[in-house]
Amino acid sequence: MSDFLLQHYLIRTAERCPDQTALRFEGREVSYGELHRCSIQISDALIETGMEPGETAAICLDKSPQAVCAMFGVLFTAGAYIPLDTTYSPVHRMLTILEQSGTRFLIIDGANLQKLLKGANPEQLERLRPLHVLLVDGSAESGEADVGNIVQVAPEQPLRYLYRSRRQAISEDLAYILYTSGSTGVPKGVMITHLNARTFIDWCCSYFKPEENERFAAIAPFHFDLAVFDIFVSVAVGATLVLLTAEVIQNPSRFTAAIRQEAINWVYSVPSLWAAVVKYARLPAEGLPSLRGVLFAGEVLQPKLLHRIMELLPLADFYNLYGLIETNVCTYYPLSEQDGLRDAPVPIGYPCGNTGVVVVTSDGRLAGSGEEGEICVRGAIVMKGYYRNPRLTQQSFRSIPPDWGLGDKIYCTGDLAMVNEDGALVLVGRKDALIKRSGFRIELPEIERVLHDMENILDAAVVDIPDAEGQPLICAAVVVHDAGSFTVLGLKQAVGKLLPQYMIPDMVHVFDSFPTGGSGKVDRQQLKLEFRKRL
Repeated sequence: MSDFLLQHYLIRTAERCPDQTALRFEGREVSYGELHRCSIQISDALIETGMEPGETAAICLDKSPQAVCAMFGVLFTAGAYIPLDTTYSPVHRMLTILEQSGTRFLIIDGANLQKLLKGANPEQLERLRPLHVLLVDGSAESGEADVGNIVQVAPEQPLRYLYRSRRQAISEDLAYILYTSGSTGVPKGVMITHLNARTFIDWCCSYFKPEENERFAAIAPFHFDLAVFDIFVSVAVGATLVLLTAEVIQNPSRFTAAIRQEAINWVYSVPSLWAAVVKYARLPAEGLPSLRGVLFAGEVLQPKLLHRIMELLPLADFYNLYGLIETNVCTYYPLSEQDGLRDAPVPIGYPCGNTGVVVVTSDGRLAGSGEEGEICVRGAIVMKGYYRNPRLTQQSFRSIPPDWGLGDKIYCTGDLAMVNEDGALVLVGRKDALIKRSGFRIELPEIERVLHDMENILDAAVVDIPDAEGQPLICAAVVVHDAGSFTVLGLKQAVGKLLPQYMIPDMVHVFDSFPTGGSGKVDRQQLKLEFRKRL
């Protein structure tokens, strides 16, 4: 089974239960047999258009059954897919990724094609012209043929299974490339092989034990790594994936109503999604009784928020997961009621199976209990590297001593953690979430932790912006339970009782909810813009 590929999950499930519902979207259902058929149609069209094994194809589709078909269609060609963010990213960013990836193929629908055309400048339009464009909804209009070689995928087209007569992929081949923000301002593509993804998917199936008759919620956008769990774990076990739109997810009442009406069993999201639910949703005493597992990742999970979520959902099991796009999920921590009563952030836990995770101190040692250092990861779960960027790939891995028992190289995450007395990792923050003011080193997450411990604070985020002289100002954004009893002076006085004076926020602003990016995480750059407006 060493060359069991991601598309084999679909083949296996479609053969076993072709009539089982694979996808639900806005009241429509797609069976596993239909999902398989649609994927083969796209694969046939790509191969006929000239896509070779090992090539990439970008997918510019909203979260929909078509997008899932497109992903599997690319995989069937022995290629790798590149999902673009059509919901949160501007056209310029999508075009930048298309150019940087060098892909020759674009799978898109009419609405998103029009959006690209309207947002592109003449130079960008010129770069679009050589692309082979697969139009999945048959809505091409006159004039679009000048953009690329447009092929329309017809639903009634007979299947030819062209992929069977060509070289098949192997586990070490790329399955998909996820683009994430780069420190230079240029997106960087994270290369994930079939083996990388399968290591994570198989661990999830083994540890969480989801079942065929269960339902998963597709919350994360498909360009975000959390969606790998939603899509591939559900397909692996033959469960149903319910695709939720951004409009539903961002409205706490509509979100909880969808969970209840669709009888969702598994939800995987960033913690801040639930902060809005805790504040605004009105649930019965049993909460959302269909929920079997609630998984958190992507942000530090604060005990107070966890406690309130557990009160809201008394029948669910809870798990805290950690990982970057580059590492998939590499640690896990099953949560108990005691974790909601902690004085420190909730642990991210222990290494997943077949994964090595260590904390390395600033002087290059393995951290002991109570020591802080950088999280480093190795194993089949870690990415192949950054696409078309060997220099950055080399910089992200470091050589390690043989006596560590982790091979010769390890991926450095840039995240700081501490090893607690139980041997579990506790996330501290990013190495780059550090500022210096008046010679003092300040960790912004430390201020966040103090704010989260305050009774009236539901959520908090701390960022820094420069003042007129270029010195950093500490800015605290908070969501409060009772605005009537909240004062900025009271917050500053409370912080001053626990932290040095130089760590007291200079600016404080109350938000109804925090702005979020395409991943669902708090958009800290947007928070910085909000504070700059108030200078």
